[in-house]
Amino acid sequence: MLLRKICRWVTVATAAAALSLGGATASHASDQLEVRYAGSVPDDCGTLEISARSGADIQKITAHLTLYATQSEVAEVRFKDLRLVSGTPQDGVWRTKKPLKLATIGSYRVDVDATDADGDHVRRQSAGDLSYFVVPQFGALSVDRSSIDREHRDVEVKGTLYGRWPTREVKPLSARKVDIEVDYWPQVTVSTDAHGRFRTSVRLDNAAQIQAVFRMDGGTPTVLYGKSEPVQIGVEQVPTRFTATVDKTDIDYGQSVKLNVAVEQKTADGWVPLAGKSGGVLFGADDYQTEEVGGFTTAEDGTFTVDYAPWQAGYFQLALNTNGDPFLQASTGTSTIVRVHKASKFTAFTAGRSGTGQVHTEGLVDFPDGSSPSTVLVDIQYSPDGTEWTTVATDEALWEGRGYAFAADIERSTGGFYRAVFAGSDVFQTATSQSMYVGASV
Repeated sequence: MLLRKICRWVTVATAAAALSLGGATASHASDQLEVRYAGSVPDDCGTLEISARSGADIQKITAHLTLYATQSEVAEVRFKDLRLVSGTPQDGVWRTKKPLKLATIGSYRVDVDATDADGDHVRRQSAGDLSYFVVPQFGALSVDRSSIDREHRDVEVKGTLYGRWPTREVKPLSARKVDIEVDYWPQVTVSTDAHGRFRTSVRLDNAAQIQAVFRMDGGTPTVLYGKSEPVQIGVEQVPTRFTATVDKTDIDYGQSVKLNVAVEQKTADGWVPLAGKSGGVLFGADDYQTEEVGGFTTAEDGTFTVDYAPWQAGYFQLALNTNGDPFLQASTGTSTIVRVHKASKFTAFTAGRSGTGQVHTEGLVDFPDGSSPSTVLVDIQYSPDGTEWTTVATDEALWEGRGYAFAADIERSTGGFYRAVFAGSDVFQTATSQSMYVGASV
């Protein structure tokens, strides 16, 4: 593919001109003899290609090669040297049967004479160019490692530079300069030995692509631009980890929790503290409900602490920033869940005998931190002496403007104490009303 591109750079203008002529052909008489273009075969620079058409069979083609450097005609290609490779004798493409053997490497102007079976003759000056140059070819680039680490960042690079002559002969290119590029930037320039071989090393700071490149250097013979296939070098990263603990797993709304974190890296001697590294901390119930807690930088012992007052239950989420250190593996960590309990309280509670002899209880429960359970259940508890309590009724409290109202009637003739209890959850605190004594029925 590279050879095709190199050869085509000289002939592309010729082909464009030929297409222009082809577009004008429709206005010509169908039997008009014309030479469309001439030039190097795209993937075979030393082979000459000529395109021509006529209303009768083309019976003679002669190409004259003039070296641009001297403006002297140096070779003539006759019809017997050509073969039809596509199309018909009236409209086809002819190529030389063998690559041309010219004395001088360089660029040649091609003038073409053509004659058809009707005796028509045409001569086209500058029908195209023959790009008669040596094309560089690289053997497979060899490296001594596929990845680097902190202690081993030098990569040895070996290869061989060949030249493909227009005659198709391939042989090593000695004493030529080769650039070793890292991510498309030249890092080292090395010379080939008598066998075209080269060897050097490059030092990498990150994962990178390595490639050998030959650039036209003005040497003899002229060798065109070429490059090897690239080789990708990776990075072996040092594993890292977080160890996170919290001082409390259950807190009341508005309280803070302390996060203690140790950041470590794995070495041949085991896990050791990772000092002076930064990162970020989030807190939330999941990836979609998080708040930014802030950043951190680890101390000499690889630790840091954070005090934070969350507004809802969740866990701390930790991330290590490894920008600037490609040898360090980015890692994440989490703490255990911290439950945040919002306040609940009874703002009213009464208990007393009704006219029917039952114990009538009622009251209000409130949630002052701004949210409430979807269902508010209140237990009415009884104790004969105010020490051991038993639930004797449960009522669903409903919003009535000042709080959530509840009421219950209990069939009990003996005297004792009564109270209301809202059982807490992972989200709300437990609340207990004041207790009230109700005497025995008369």
